[in-house]
Amino acid sequence: MSKRILITGVTGFVGQPLAVALAAEGWAVHGVSRDPGRAMAKVPSLTEAHRSSDVTGALLSDFSAVVSLAGESVGGRWNREKMRQIEDSRVDGTRVLVDAIEAADPRPEVFVSASAMGFYGSRGDKELTETDSAGDDFLAGVCQAWEREAERAKALGVRVVIPRIGLVLGRDGGALEAMLPLFKAGLGGRIGSGRQWWSWIHLDDLVRMICAFVTEEGMEGAYNAVSPEPVRQAELTRILAKVLGRPAFLPAPAFALKAALGGFSAELLASRRLLPTRARQAGFGFRHSDLEAALRTIV
Repeated sequence: MSKRILITGVTGFVGQPLAVALAAEGWAVHGVSRDPGRAMAKVPSLTEAHRSSDVTGALLSDFSAVVSLAGESVGGRWNREKMRQIEDSRVDGTRVLVDAIEAADPRPEVFVSASAMGFYGSRGDKELTETDSAGDDFLAGVCQAWEREAERAKALGVRVVIPRIGLVLGRDGGALEAMLPLFKAGLGGRIGSGRQWWSWIHLDDLVRMICAFVTEEGMEGAYNAVSPEPVRQAELTRILAKVLGRPAFLPAPAFALKAALGGFSAELLASRRLLPTRARQAGFGFRHSDLEAALRTIV
């Protein structure tokens, strides 16, 4: 495999450290961005940045690997336009990439296309592995359509890997970016009943896992990109407050979340107890399985 890789979403929370990690492993890392100049300034490890309109078969003929991380944030209030952006940015964006892969000659050897734990819907206390069926809510439908577009590349002779990513914990972004100011002010608390399962992964482990997907030829198909130790939301609240040395006694009732966030409230109240069965079977070693220890490396 030649060491040239293209990453969409390269300026994002996961894309930036992934670019750094791959460059450290000797890859020539190219990014896709609406503002290539800004991307080059923000991610110094990039060899070059390209506009979305540059992503053609001719461009992809120069790359042995493609990683797709782009997508409209699911955070914030969901109205009709927000939901359309969430779906289109993932499904249409992946379709464009696979069309370009089809037109490439030679084609990239591997396509890593991010998905999300929302694939499974809300499943209570059920332990979810990669063999479990999809859910039937909005985000589950988006994930299914998203994954179908990515899987088209399999018929083109490309190895396709689909990480179903959980709640990513890391510095300067992700879920903690919104949570930390409240908790530091002593205003944190459980969400809804707090009994819903939240499946999480440390950013460092996620980056290492994606690097493995790129380089390990035996890895293909869907993988739950989560820690082996999911926790109930109330437990995450308790541990985060403990690490910060702050109280956490102001719960957010379900009815208040629904009033404030509309459809997105269902994501915060959903229960998804994922296990990284296939990653562990492949021998992937997690560095951050204990939530308290993981949070202490971050905050």
